[in-house]
Amino acid sequence: MPDTQAISFDNGISRKELNEVRQRFMRLHRARLRRIHLELRPSQQEFLDLLPLLFHINHPMLPGFVSSDTVTGIPDYSPSKKSLDAAAKLSRSFQYKKRAQRVYHIHGLYLMGSTGTIGQSFGSDFDLWLCHDPMLDQHQRDQLQQKVKLIEKAAAELGLELHIFLIDPERFRRGEKSRLSRESTGTTQHHLLLEEFYRSAVLLAGRYPLWWLVPPEQEEEYQTYVEYLLSHRFIKASEVFDLGGLNRVQAGEFFGAALWQLYKGIDSPYKSILKIFLMEAYSHHYPHPKWLAQQAKEAIYAGETDIDMLDAYILLYQKVEEFLKANKDTDRLELARRCFYFKVGEHLSQVRKGQGNWRGRMMLKLTRQWGWSQTQLQMLDTRSEWKIDRVIKERNALVSVLTRSYRLLTDFARKFAKESHIDPHELNLLGRKLYTALDHRPGKIDHINPGISKNLSEDYLTLSYRPARDGTAAWMLYRGNIEDEQLFEQRPIKISANLVEILVWSHVNQVWSRHTRIVLVAGESELTRKELLSLQRSIAKLFPELMPPSAGMKTLAMPAYAVSVGLFLNIGTDPMEFLTREGKQLTSERHDPLSFASARSNLVINLEKLVLTSWGEILVTRHEGPEGLMDALCSVLNMPSNESDKRPSISAVSFSGVRGSQIGYRVNELFEQVIERFKQESFKYGRYLFRMGADFYIVQRKQQEFAWRSVESFESLLEELMQPQQVFRPLGFDAEVLEESPFPLLYEVNKPDVIQLFFQVTTHGIDIHILDEQGSLFRQSLKADSPRFLMLQQRRFLNSLQQLRNLVLSSESDLLAEPEFYELMLGKNSQWRIKQRRVPLKSSDDYMEVVLVADGTDADARLVSLICGEREFTHMEYGDALYTVVAEYINSLRKSDSRYPIYMTSIRLSGLQIMPTLETVNLLNLKKRVENRINQ
Repeated sequence: MPDTQAISFDNGISRKELNEVRQRFMRLHRARLRRIHLELRPSQQEFLDLLPLLFHINHPMLPGFVSSDTVTGIPDYSPSKKSLDAAAKLSRSFQYKKRAQRVYHIHGLYLMGSTGTIGQSFGSDFDLWLCHDPMLDQHQRDQLQQKVKLIEKAAAELGLELHIFLIDPERFRRGEKSRLSRESTGTTQHHLLLEEFYRSAVLLAGRYPLWWLVPPEQEEEYQTYVEYLLSHRFIKASEVFDLGGLNRVQAGEFFGAALWQLYKGIDSPYKSILKIFLMEAYSHHYPHPKWLAQQAKEAIYAGETDIDMLDAYILLYQKVEEFLKANKDTDRLELARRCFYFKVGEHLSQVRKGQGNWRGRMMLKLTRQWGWSQTQLQMLDTRSEWKIDRVIKERNALVSVLTRSYRLLTDFARKFAKESHIDPHELNLLGRKLYTALDHRPGKIDHINPGISKNLSEDYLTLSYRPARDGTAAWMLYRGNIEDEQLFEQRPIKISANLVEILVWSHVNQVWSRHTRIVLVAGESELTRKELLSLQRSIAKLFPELMPPSAGMKTLAMPAYAVSVGLFLNIGTDPMEFLTREGKQLTSERHDPLSFASARSNLVINLEKLVLTSWGEILVTRHEGPEGLMDALCSVLNMPSNESDKRPSISAVSFSGVRGSQIGYRVNELFEQVIERFKQESFKYGRYLFRMGADFYIVQRKQQEFAWRSVESFESLLEELMQPQQVFRPLGFDAEVLEESPFPLLYEVNKPDVIQLFFQVTTHGIDIHILDEQGSLFRQSLKADSPRFLMLQQRRFLNSLQQLRNLVLSSESDLLAEPEFYELMLGKNSQWRIKQRRVPLKSSDDYMEVVLVADGTDADARLVSLICGEREFTHMEYGDALYTVVAEYINSLRKSDSRYPIYMTSIRLSGLQIMPTLETVNLLNLKKRVENRINQ
């Protein structure tokens, strides 16, 4: 109850009563300052006593000295003996000379936040507002900022975390953005910070806030009342500083403050929960919230002098309690009480009767009001040693609060978005932050200990593989050393079909530490203890700092990309034994683990893929067989790239069987090469070929995503490569695929917008391979013996196609370069090589033009006619006999009786029209079909 008389200005303003108000506030601040000293070590107490003097004068031997010209001077300040003694300790030659100062550039120093309240504990940091003369120029402000940094550094050397913020009162009143505290966000929190300042600030030295003298009932008319006090000289302007009143706050400011507290609460919930609840209480009464600062002022004006009743942190809790009780929200009220108890940090279960400090006595009074038992206090006081069961329960409660508060914030933003210009982007980013940190999804590793316990490690863990209730088998992790027959009676702390998920979860959450002893009950799995420990060591290397740091807003604004990928192969499965049981022959010189031995067996039986994303998520998925390996590869390729286009680090390991390291190395190499190849801009629409088992696999981008397909034989692969393409698709080859064929060499020199012909002279004639402008393959074996004649003939035809493209296609970009010719040769060491050949510039004109006229461009297009020299043979006239008639006609004109092949020299299209594409490979196949019919 108030023990002094209430002050009222109903009968007019009185200087006596104004002075009484000021004295009441000053007595409260002096009492808070004494409590601050109680929580500091002697050296820190001395520094706090010295702090005003450091800003009152410049002395080269004292902390913070920049120059003799740095602005100084605090009004109504005279250093105490303690301050002077502290200065003398730092400099024996120091002597304070009191001088009359004409200008005081430093209006005041004010500690704010939890300092001087029950929320302050040993080791708490300090926020100090330094209000300065608004007339300082930029040079003076810069020098003052340098002085601040030096003083902060000196405080840190004493173990005092001090953060000093420069406040320009005029700019503050105008609402101009500046760094006002470590709680700053993208959305200005002007009024909310001011409210916290008036509620919690402790005056160290200088002017007192004008706000003190404005009666609570005059808050709405703050500016008018202030002007009246000053104009009628009830107070001097030089005695006070004015940061403004607590007028109506914009919805956007509430939104920004709540957003920031939620953002912080994800990583450090205990530090933010009470402030989140306070924002909810304020917003519940928006646009007319009852400020805590006003409530405290009302109590002071009413005569309250009990410092405990005016404790800023106590007032905060009481506001939250009142709000939650009104909403009958008992669960969140209990959580609020726990957060308050943890913030205060007094272990009441360890305090004997009659002992303890003022904070402990206040906390004991509160816990008795709450009805907490000694057992409950003991449980809370051992929080640092809570184990997994209790931590998970507490985390679930914290997650529930944060997600509910996010929904309330979303509703608030939706309700007041138009009038307050709330940026939905910030809300979306917060939602993304909540999603990545708190949302539980299959395969996602949850961070279960956001500052709840300091030690989750277990002395013993039991890992078991046994049937789950849904009929499948699963890995289950238990606390303690449990016998096999007792497992069914226990509840696992983690269950998953993926062993890697359990191992990563236990590692990053520090349940499994280096001191933990593991008991393995493998059941039907072939997992050995040696393999298990190797897996655990490999995971520890991937996460040396345990849980990855949470992503910042800038990172969350971009799509998540893979930072690192871990591939764990054949867990609990020896592929050699697996293949032996299937009766597959393993004797051969073929050592590729993806296509091993004469049976071409794939030694990757299963894999568990671990992905660490840029958002800080850890995701684990399991894949089976060759399809699983391909799915895993494509899923990594489909993840967005970072800004620098840096590929993720790949780590593939296998600890099963004698070929485990070889298998891991091969898969690691495959992933790295494929990812690196597709990072190249020239390979954007490329195809990558490799072999797994007896089949061939092709990876390529289809529309916006990577996909794969398999072909069962070499013949099927050739058919695939011979398909026409809409864009240039280069082909990349794995080192272990078609290594004895010339195709890797052909595609190595392949390039867009040019037709490339490769010929090989054989005992039966000449084989040609053509790669068209899009990288499509054409093959043909010819009964020819003259490479020179072949190149001349092929150049005629290919040049005719160039002319056809000029007529049919509308864009100059569709024009092709001159065809290139290469000779393909097999060396004595069975190594293929190629050599570019130049076609003779001049050729004999002694040849007949044989022109194919068709009504389309694909290989099955209907033949209209064949023009031989000056004569045209139409399909309408001769039907299927057309080919025989043409062959007889051409042979009849030859000078010799030898029958050598007849070749088309060009193609024409009937009903010529502009076409979107014209794939050369289609025209080559059409030519081949007609030539084969003629030469039969």
